[in-house]
Amino acid sequence: MIRKAIESDAKGIHGIHTRAVREACVGFYTEIQIDGWLKNRTPEGYLEGIKNGEMYVEEIEGKIRGFGHAVPGEIVAIFVDPEFHKKGLGKSLLQHGLEMAKKENAPAIKVEASLNAVSFYKKYGFIEIGEKMIERNGQKLPIMLMEYSTAMR
Repeated sequence: MIRKAIESDAKGIHGIHTRAVREACVGFYTEIQIDGWLKNRTPEGYLEGIKNGEMYVEEIEGKIRGFGHAVPGEIVAIFVDPEFHKKGLGKSLLQHGLEMAKKENAPAIKVEASLNAVSFYKKYGFIEIGEKMIERNGQKLPIMLMEYSTAMR
């Protein structure tokens, strides 16, 4: 079940985000890059997106197993608890996020995909449009800029 995130979900969202990055990004980023990515993250960092109605969660048996963050024209984040990878949660979270991102009739939906997520986004119709380096706590992280055209969908 996907529902709008509420403030009390922040701790669970933070835990999923941390576990997903630590497990899914191995082999794509170094341990030092991953540590920099996650350094100083806290559950409170999700509250603004929750308060703005931009974040949503997927629950299984009353527990948050994945979350997404979307704004018009952009998928900000999709993360799934590593225990639930390859079980369709990412797909359902992405579909929900695309509906949110399509608001205001954006001609394309953008995402800044971590390298490990590129194949996931390609599977659902995103194309690569460029590369970018972002910095998190002094660590440079390569990411892929991707886009989903809403014109034909």
